Amino acid sequence: MKQFWIWPIALYLFLGGLGGGMMATAAVVGLIVAPSALTSGALVWGVFIAFLILGIGTGLLVFELGQPWIFYRAFVTRTSVIKWGAVFLSISMIAGVLFIFWELSWLTFLPFIPYEGFAQVLLGIAGIFGLCVTIYTGVLLSSMKSRPFWNTPVLPVLFMVSGCSTGAALLSMCIGVWPFPAEWLQVNLSTPLAALLTEELRHILHVADAILISLELVVLLLYVMLQFCASNETAKAHAERWVRGEWAGYFWGLMVCCGLVIPLLLNVTNVGGYASALIALMGGCLLRFMIIWSYQRRVTPAELKYYTRLPQSHQDFMDYWEAGREYWTWVTPTGDVADEAPADGPDEVYQTSGPNPAMTGAQ
Repeated sequence: MKQFWIWPIALYLFLGGLGGGMMATAAVVGLIVAPSALTSGALVWGVFIAFLILGIGTGLLVFELGQPWIFYRAFVTRTSVIKWGAVFLSISMIAGVLFIFWELSWLTFLPFIPYEGFAQVLLGIAGIFGLCVTIYTGVLLSSMKSRPFWNTPVLPVLFMVSGCSTGAALLSMCIGVWPFPAEWLQVNLSTPLAALLTEELRHILHVADAILISLELVVLLLYVMLQFCASNETAKAHAERWVRGEWAGYFWGLMVCCGLVIPLLLNVTNVGGYASALIALMGGCLLRFMIIWSYQRRVTPAELKYYTRLPQSHQDFMDYWEAGREYWTWVTPTGDVADEAPADGPDEVYQTSGPNPAMTGAQ
């Protein structure tokens, strides 16, 4: 069995959904729940963390492609799904960092910027395109028709809900926090009013996270049930592997119980705090890794032929050579067959005949 999508892809899908979900949740809090200058100041650290998470996830994707210096082609390829992901990521990150700069009073020198409500506009743009990023991470997988277990419209919905859930969980840990000098911000977060607002917003985020976790649990079970009842045998086999096969312990024990049910109960009983947020993050990460890693299959003969023809490094060539020396027929200049491989030296010149089984597959 071979893994064709390795851990950087799964981690990128998690970080992309997490960062986009944080941007979207911050926009809802700052524009709908409690629109005020004090709320915007309380969200700066969370938006900064979301920006870093999206940057790290993008870096993993770029370097996993193997040719990071041509990543710009993702923006000019018209038919690629990755193009839209790159656009959504870029706009959300740019709007997010401009929001941070505005709250730090680093953009007030620009005369053409409307001062009234400009931070809310930036936060709204970052949130809208952050939500698009959460959906894109699911579309990236569901667009692959050769993977029946992924090729379903339910997967983008699942990733969107999971991204918003984990985003709300992490934002509840970051809201109202500012580890740098207080005078950098336009508002003072050390006042009793700011502390009261932060506590109230954190409680609202816990309630929202509980609702999102409940919705995620429903969508996850719907996703597995639809795959289990699908007419495609490959999709059905993967769903059965999750429900009662080799991955059943990870699915029911870790992802459903630990990653969803426990943080849901902690949020409902209002005793979780940071613990429920961390467990929810673990569940969201495990979801991506299970969806990626559970798709194992055997290498087809055509793929094996392709991989063996790929250029090998010098060290690989030497390893093949040393491993195959015993399979060669070594013949002396007089025509006698030698019992062993020739020793290195100018006085011993040998001819060889017959193929080396270790190298024939690479030719």
